[in-house]
Amino acid sequence: MKHWIAMAGIHGCLPNYSSCCDTYEDAVATLTALHDLGRDRRRELAERGTLELKMQRDGNEYCEIVSCECATPEDHDEGGQ
Repeated sequence: MKHWIAMAGIHGCLPNYSSCCDTYEDAVATLTALHDLGRDRRRELAERGTLELKMQRDGNEYCEIVSCECATPEDHDEGGQ
């Protein structure tokens, strides 16, 4: 079953946040809430699937959404959705 992984972290490192979502829109909403994104940054994330963040303001350097079709989506869910 296709699912979406919402991830955030620091470039060059494993993500420090990941959450498995049933829909792309849920993944956008998860990362929007996590980083308190405004309308423009939320729109950019939704359109591109990735967003550069500011460490000082957001606590991470990037966030992104990727699709996956593995049999164990719970393995991706460290964020607890």
